[in-house]
Amino acid sequence: MPFREKIEIRQLDLELHGSCNLKCRMCPHVIGRERDFLKKLPWAVFEKIIDDAMAYGVQSVSLHGSGEPTLNRDMPEMVRYIKDKGVACVAFTNGLKLDEALIRRLIEAQIDVLRVSAVGYDRASYHHWMGKDAFDLVRENVRRFVHLNQSLGGKSEVHLFHLLTQVEQTAQEIRWYREHWVEPTGALAEIWMMHNWSGGMKGPYDRKKMLGSPQRRSCGRSFSPLLQVRAGGLGSHHGAVVACSLILGRDSQGVLGHLDTQTIREVVSGEPYEKLHSAHRQKRFDDIPYCRDCDQLYDFSESLVWTNIPGRVYGESKVAKGVDHRKFVLTMESPSPP
Repeated sequence: MPFREKIEIRQLDLELHGSCNLKCRMCPHVIGRERDFLKKLPWAVFEKIIDDAMAYGVQSVSLHGSGEPTLNRDMPEMVRYIKDKGVACVAFTNGLKLDEALIRRLIEAQIDVLRVSAVGYDRASYHHWMGKDAFDLVRENVRRFVHLNQSLGGKSEVHLFHLLTQVEQTAQEIRWYREHWVEPTGALAEIWMMHNWSGGMKGPYDRKKMLGSPQRRSCGRSFSPLLQVRAGGLGSHHGAVVACSLILGRDSQGVLGHLDTQTIREVVSGEPYEKLHSAHRQKRFDDIPYCRDCDQLYDFSESLVWTNIPGRVYGESKVAKGVDHRKFVLTMESPSPP
């Protein structure tokens, strides 16, 4: 199959470690992730991927993929490697390992944004959803990051990422999250509705039912200038490119190639990628097992419940400015092979 003439990657989502040190109730890790995708990303593969991505205009690298990045001891050095390329760097963490030493290393590496996932508006609800009684620990870690960043003169930010647990108490949860997380830590924050992990898990509420009888449309993710890369891969591989971040728990179904042995151009020009694009262009979502029941096929702007982060809007990437999936839903601008 011929190579694509034009490839644009503004955002690279790169997982550093496929395992996690929490078993959160709303995450497929609580059920168990496929063994092939529990690996640590080797430095050599990390370096190969970053260097390759630079050729396609990458503006931001997000160190996430649903594994916990702080389990990879090379994380601060990886942040520094990215920043030395002149690229913005963001990371997602549950904050458990965010002690003072690690905070200092990340600030010194000049990480742009550290996003801390904390579901649960008080100690009891945090324990229920995150599976560990660590509300006070994580909240103090976030507060310490904000304080150290200020005292060190750093330019890093820490953002809290919360999820709404009950629709019936939306107003109360917004208030509780602000009182128990945002105000005590001084961090920026956002609250989102839960999603169903591409149909792989049921949550406390159903977006589709809330919308009535909506029409499905492409989520636009595979057409946007974003590349999703896992730490692990099939068999002995690392650096699996997958169709979507939300297929956690069944990553093997969405593998489009492996960047330990292939180039980015080879993967995005390949037949698996084109089959995915074709199905979304023709709205044949039922042909794709991990798309069939995904609630991201329904437009639901209310999924962004509350935020005090400047410029944050529904539909746009939380990492790279200008990567708005809605635009690609409408135009399907990704170039197709001739």
